[in-house]
Amino acid sequence: MLYAKNEQGIYINARNAKRGSTYFCTSCLQSVIVKRGTLKAAHFAHKKRGCIAFSEGETTEHLSGKELLANWCQQFHCQVELEAYQENLKQRPDVLCHFENYQLALEFQCAPLSLNEMVQRSYGYQRHGFKYLWILGRRHYPQYKLTQQTAQFIRWHKNLGFYLIFLDTVYQRFEVLYGIQMADLLPVKYLRFFAIDMTELTHFLHTDHHIDYFVLTDLEKRRQRANIVKKMHNYDRQIYQIQNLCYENHLSFIEVVESVLTSTYFPPIYRRSAFIWKVKCYLALLKTKRTLSPLQALNHHNLFVFPFVSLDRITRREWESFQKQLAKIDFTTDYRYNKLQ
Repeated sequence: MLYAKNEQGIYINARNAKRGSTYFCTSCLQSVIVKRGTLKAAHFAHKKRGCIAFSEGETTEHLSGKELLANWCQQFHCQVELEAYQENLKQRPDVLCHFENYQLALEFQCAPLSLNEMVQRSYGYQRHGFKYLWILGRRHYPQYKLTQQTAQFIRWHKNLGFYLIFLDTVYQRFEVLYGIQMADLLPVKYLRFFAIDMTELTHFLHTDHHIDYFVLTDLEKRRQRANIVKKMHNYDRQIYQIQNLCYENHLSFIEVVESVLTSTYFPPIYRRSAFIWKVKCYLALLKTKRTLSPLQALNHHNLFVFPFVSLDRITRREWESFQKQLAKIDFTTDYRYNKLQ
């Protein structure tokens, strides 16, 4: 923690704390000690574990990031609190900004966080009328694909599409990954923007960036095919199952997969590779000799096992109706996507 109370009940920053003086946790009121070194930012730590509001072992990234955010929030000319424990929430936002009509909680998440805990904390803010924003540290930066640990923090806004916000404490800047989209058997794709402070970040978030979905290049299509073949050679279990289903129906596995792959990237709404469910749906429809419109498919299947939506053939009216149904879906069961208030 960056702040503690002295014997007079005054808040003291760890950088200004004097060794040998007595300080207390602002939540549990237990005695804490100041730690100050060359590698880690100055901070307070409990002598004994047991405080429910604080977890020990904060990283340098987390400590310096919280202080950086608090300093930047001063640009809004509002009251800013660091590590202000909210008794009614039983939560401690890293930074809390008090505006005239609302309060904004900033959570700087550097460590792993379970989906359930993230949802509970988010709902806590929503129930009590707080606006909130998750800002991520470097461990959550996406690599080849989105993991559950990262995808659960994705939010959506009409100006940005699906997006994530990162804080780089080394270069002291925000990095926004926006227009996040995916395609089967290819790395996740996105646009990037760097902001040097909260003012620049706010301006960027409130600008319409007209997000479109990328069209797959010929090179990307060849990579898709190469990755399918690679998975077949590696005896991927999911691939092996649907490969056998194709053989049972006297169909070429490669040709069936290529027939269901989309020509453009799509929103990051699938927990698993979409083409697997598309192939299964295609084979099931062959047996029943039935056809389903995209909307019928949506009504009959959970989104995260959503088998097939052909965006090339869907009409504008169907697409508008599809979006309305999509907005009603509770994403908290798998990936959590929150709309900005």
